[in-house]
Amino acid sequence: MLIDLSGRTALVTGGGRSVGRGIATVLASAGAFVYVNDLHEDRASEVVAAIATDGGGASTAVFDVTDTEAVDEAFRAINADGRTVDILVNNAGIVEGSMQALFSESGPEDWLPTITLNLFGGMNVIRRCLPDMIEKQWGRVIQISSGAGSIGLPIGVSAYGAAKAGTESLIRHIAVENGKYGITANALALGLMTNVGGSASEQLKRMLATVPVRRLGKPEEVGLAAAWLASEGGGFVTGQVIHLNGGSTFGR
Repeated sequence: MLIDLSGRTALVTGGGRSVGRGIATVLASAGAFVYVNDLHEDRASEVVAAIATDGGGASTAVFDVTDTEAVDEAFRAINADGRTVDILVNNAGIVEGSMQALFSESGPEDWLPTITLNLFGGMNVIRRCLPDMIEKQWGRVIQISSGAGSIGLPIGVSAYGAAKAGTESLIRHIAVENGKYGITANALALGLMTNVGGSASEQLKRMLATVPVRRLGKPEEVGLAAAWLASEGGGFVTGQVIHLNGGSTFGR
């Protein structure tokens, strides 16, 4: 691989499956030591084991990004390992058990978990990463976002889209505030990915018809984009929202 992240430590939230797994796997293959975060120990452990089988270095980091105390405890554990996070990929964003619903048919009990996870959860982890990055005068913050953050969609993801728009705005501020410390901050806004459901879905078929490349995105493609942003070669890119969507405007 041309991208070399040797000597770097990465944290991938929501890294136990789908896109998060693809990101963690690619970062590890590029040489980074990866902490795989997930709410479930078994999912995180499975990814760590797969990375080890391929010759990479990784460890689990099981915590809820919306729990500030749990985030602080996790970072203390990382520091106790003799490491600090150089590369943060905020990928956690899907509330378990959540259902899509049109805004007129939803309420605060539906909005708050999604907004808390996507916006405040990301903020919790970024806040904890920045002091070490500033001290080292180097860091990469990569936020996984969605096309739903920049275009209205008729598929019941209004709260999710609002939260993603908030994360993209946050990233712009983080980039401007911290560029002088050698820290970049960018967002990858995803289109239709292989974790959206079965290909037989009629809704999915209609959505795929709007994608010029006529296929779903792959987790490893997101991983490669994240690896490039995390590399020295991506160091002049900051404050940007990069759309990975096959030419479509539909959100993940």
